[in-house]
Amino acid sequence: MKALSLLLATGLVALLAACGGGGSSSSPAASNPVPNTPDPDIPDAPRAGEGNISVLSNRADLISGGDALVEITADDSALLNGATVMLGDREVTQQLTATSDGGLKGLLQGMGLGANTLTVVLADESVLEQQIINHPNGGPVFSGPQLQPWQCTNAQAVDAQCNQPAEYSFQYVPANKLESLLTGFDPENPGLPEAFQPYDPANPPADDSIARITTDEGVELPFIVRMEEGVQNRDRYLIMALYQPDQPWTALAPQPQWNGKLLIHHGGNVGVSYGMGEVPRGDIAGTAPAGAELLLGDSITTALARGFMTLSTAQANLGHNANLVTAAESLMMGKERIIEQYGEIRYTIGTGCSGGSITQHHVANAYPGIYQGLIVQCSYPDVWTTATQFADYNLLSNYFGNQLPTDPQGFQEVVTSLLTSGVIPAAQWSAFYGHLPLNPVFSDLAFFPAAYPNQEDCPGLQEGVEVYDAESQPDGLRCGLLDYMINQFGPRDPSVWSSNEQLLGRGFGGIPLDNVGVQYGLKALQNGVISGEQFLKVNREIGGLSVDIDYQAERTVADPQALRNAYRTGAINTAEHLAKVPIIDLRGPDPGIAHDAYHSWQMRARLEQSQGHADNHVIWYGPAPLFGDTVFTTEALLVMDLWLSGIEQDDTATPVAEKVVANKPVYARDRCLSVSSLFGPEGPIVPLTGNLLYPEPILPGLDLSLLPPAPAEAGVVVDALTGQVCGLDISELPVVAELPVLGDLLGTLGDLLAPLTDPILNLQQTVVQTRFGTPRTVAGDSIETLTNKCQLKPVDPADYPLALDPDAFAAQVAEIFPQGVCDYSKPGEGVMPTQTWLQYGDSQQVIYGGEPLASDGQSAPRGWASPAFQVEIR
Repeated sequence: MKALSLLLATGLVALLAACGGGGSSSSPAASNPVPNTPDPDIPDAPRAGEGNISVLSNRADLISGGDALVEITADDSALLNGATVMLGDREVTQQLTATSDGGLKGLLQGMGLGANTLTVVLADESVLEQQIINHPNGGPVFSGPQLQPWQCTNAQAVDAQCNQPAEYSFQYVPANKLESLLTGFDPENPGLPEAFQPYDPANPPADDSIARITTDEGVELPFIVRMEEGVQNRDRYLIMALYQPDQPWTALAPQPQWNGKLLIHHGGNVGVSYGMGEVPRGDIAGTAPAGAELLLGDSITTALARGFMTLSTAQANLGHNANLVTAAESLMMGKERIIEQYGEIRYTIGTGCSGGSITQHHVANAYPGIYQGLIVQCSYPDVWTTATQFADYNLLSNYFGNQLPTDPQGFQEVVTSLLTSGVIPAAQWSAFYGHLPLNPVFSDLAFFPAAYPNQEDCPGLQEGVEVYDAESQPDGLRCGLLDYMINQFGPRDPSVWSSNEQLLGRGFGGIPLDNVGVQYGLKALQNGVISGEQFLKVNREIGGLSVDIDYQAERTVADPQALRNAYRTGAINTAEHLAKVPIIDLRGPDPGIAHDAYHSWQMRARLEQSQGHADNHVIWYGPAPLFGDTVFTTEALLVMDLWLSGIEQDDTATPVAEKVVANKPVYARDRCLSVSSLFGPEGPIVPLTGNLLYPEPILPGLDLSLLPPAPAEAGVVVDALTGQVCGLDISELPVVAELPVLGDLLGTLGDLLAPLTDPILNLQQTVVQTRFGTPRTVAGDSIETLTNKCQLKPVDPADYPLALDPDAFAAQVAEIFPQGVCDYSKPGEGVMPTQTWLQYGDSQQVIYGGEPLASDGQSAPRGWASPAFQVEIR
């Protein structure tokens, strides 16, 4: 404090002198100043120091919750001896600790909302300065005005932002899983016991009843996990870590069992909510029942045992919150808290099925840096091209009568539709769906009601909130995806307002999808699967959806601003920013309960289109519908960890996207059979055994870890021998450097057999891999299906070669499509690259469609990942 006191005192004396406190103003010097001579009565500005203030836990202008982990360095570290650190007008030197390399580091607490100036006065009285902008723990940080109304459901809430003190509890894994299963069986409530049991530090179980594990860095300890549960961004979060209850843990001195790695797990489905939700707690989209992880796989427990920390947030659970901007915001805030309370992170892996895959794909593309690797299962690339697919399914199913009746009158309506649609029920539906009928039916049952619930069933609403009714309550709350995403998409233009929008004087959330010009069933017509009359009737009568998501005779028309913003904000995932993240996609065959297997190859095609290759994208294809194999999530964690550790150790100046490809392990390859898990990086994992045998066998005598690991090349040989069985092209298998002869042999064999195998391969992709299509691919779109609104072209008779009179048939088509039909050889309307790290205003003022964060030299959060990953937030 002495140096700063001296500086302030000197400045104060000089200031008083300048105001007349230091002598007569009529002195010769005052009346005849020397030109270009500094006025001695004006204090000198502080001299800039040579050093740096690094905010480690987040970008300096995105901090939340009133604290930040910072590090201060000086070019001459001796100048930090006796330095004074001020946060505003408050000294905080005591909150910092000297580091082994001569710096100062610590968690600065007590920041006010808004701008906070951190000042360091070095020993030579030079000054370092950094502005830190602190946002509320309840948000927003960059997502703009928050959704209202919002219901806090936590009894401990201290304010309208649902804030509460963090709560801590402990659990442990029993030493004998089989004994736990047998003794824990309840005939009245049968089922498998959960992986963890409650642990009371005041009354702990016997030491020998707790499993002991050794982390991937060789630290041995009891398998006890601490669970931190709290609230950020108005919703719940959960942090889990191996923990020694009798030992301290700070960000500067983590307990040794944490390896610095983070696993984020997500939930499934897609939906909206106007109140707090629950955090996802398990694999397979977090929807598997308690105890099922023993059979269905449990990468979360495996990760914890290896020394990982885990994070999940309710806002990043797509089934609870379909707003992917607030999902990214919650994950950013969660990572910040981990760094501030537990320590800096080496790298972060995401995992999750269905909605959990969408969250990962979207956040990694629009908010890069949050993840360093993705494990996606039963995946989709995004919400809004999938919404186009499901809207088409819904319209076609409504037209066909392919719906479940809810009452006797509804049953009669369904039968009438089935008999009058002009399409042979079931037999010809796939010709329009591009898919087996089962998946479209499930999409309507599972996703449409969640994305657009009956207004009176709107999730999370407090009692008494008036909801929208087009006739009786036009000013009520509109519960559905469009208005939930209004900050991103923007309101509709007055030129297209409905009568209710005109009445209210404001636009509803814009529609980012469209079916104008779409020729449903075109390829089926061209292949002779449907008749010309069937084609014309469906396209004449299919109709569309209104802004209220009600059926209408007219086709759905996209709102131009919403359409552009859907691409710009990344809500439609164009995949430009995914080259820096390895992706392992886990996939099983259809029927996958609306999770079409083709989505894995759809994402691959988008990567190839945007970055010229898909070398960072791996597909593991297995026999189990939906998720491929029950061991996939665990095995993928091991392979992803190996992949990222290789990148982490690559300290060259090579761009990260190139490091991802250069450090790709042989285990990270496209695979057709889950039997390849027998040749995994840490020994054999038996397919379809969940966690019965790995990481610890439920029967000790079945410990496969006692067997020596097979060489990775053995798995490549297995894949080669079984490649054509599951539809993967053996010519595309990687040439293993250690076995160049094998690689040459496979390539030559593939070339020789191509004329015979290519037709079989195409058939296998459909029959075995179930790479079906969508209504849009049948209408002529490519597998990328990035066109939510097509450019139009005149009707062309050449598109209808099987018609007896193509010109006359084209004239009938033109009557249905007077503006023209889709031209899929051109980019879709409104298509543009995703812009990263957009912000949407503050709590009061919205920026529709977002704008980039200020680029005023804010540093990247060094604590988010090891230097090799070159994380930047911009």
